[in-house]
Amino acid sequence: KFRYGTTVIRLTQSAGSISGVLVETPVGDEILTADAYVLALGSYTPLALRPLGIRLPVYPAKGYSATIPLSDDSVAPTVAMTDDGHKIVFSRLGQRLRVAGTAEFNGYNTELNAVRCQALITRTKQLFPELHPAGEPEFWCGLRPSTPSNVPFIGRASLPNLFLNTGHGTLGWTMACGSGRVLADRMSG
Repeated sequence: KFRYGTTVIRLTQSAGSISGVLVETPVGDEILTADAYVLALGSYTPLALRPLGIRLPVYPAKGYSATIPLSDDSVAPTVAMTDDGHKIVFSRLGQRLRVAGTAEFNGYNTELNAVRCQALITRTKQLFPELHPAGEPEFWCGLRPSTPSNVPFIGRASLPNLFLNTGHGTLGWTMACGSGRVLADRMSG
């Protein structure tokens, strides 16, 4: 069941396990209950666990992207490419080019840094001089849930009915389906 317009306030604990999730809805607060709970909140997972006394080494690493609208005469990649030297990835999205990269450790701050945004555009122009934008790039940043080892946490937490699926860093979308499958297998024994 999808619960749109619902904000998780906190996990509730009783007798050494999770007893529910307090949520805020448009009509008021509510406690949701289940047999098992999966915490998959990306960079925000440690904040939800902290009141339970659980420390999790997942840190927010701010990543940036620029989406550039392309004119018909643009010479741009048609398949995903990676600039390993600059840690930038290029993905074609129809008549747009998505340029993503960088990692900034700035806590939970999601304000755009103009210098990092411009660095993405500068490198893109260096690699693709025949790229002819059809408009201004659209910039975005988000927090990647990073672990010290780059290995995500997938499985049971220290409470018997609490499971984790977080810490995927830059590979969240890449590993989403496989991580979900692994976690479902572990939860079902």
